[in-house]
Amino acid sequence: MQMLNQINDIIIAPHFNLSEFACPCCNRVMLHPKLLVKLIELRKILERPVYITSGYRCSRYNQKVGGVTNSYHCIGLAADIRVKDTNLIELLDYAEEIDFNGIGFYEKKNFLHLDVRPTKRTRWRE
Repeated sequence: MQMLNQINDIIIAPHFNLSEFACPCCNRVMLHPKLLVKLIELRKILERPVYITSGYRCSRYNQKVGGVTNSYHCIGLAADIRVKDTNLIELLDYAEEIDFNGIGFYEKKNFLHLDVRPTKRTRWRE
């Protein structure tokens, strides 16, 4: 596994490393370029670090964490994020401004799910 960690230790954009998007279970990565572009834009607007708490998930890890069967995480179209010292509502407003197709607001767990799904805009709150 050490070699896989080194392989994923690649700066893919200012402020983002490929390893941040890797599955914690197997270290595999799938990342859609459109998702990365939108996250870079969010980082630029916020002028502070955007922490990826969940990027790509293999099916086994997705099941382990209770993700939905057809999760966009499993095909590299989604990321869950946190931003230190930023109100979640404020973060939601910025995500709306950037026009992520899917936005999930997880107030109790203090993170946003952001995705670039190919279907119509979807919003939810948990």
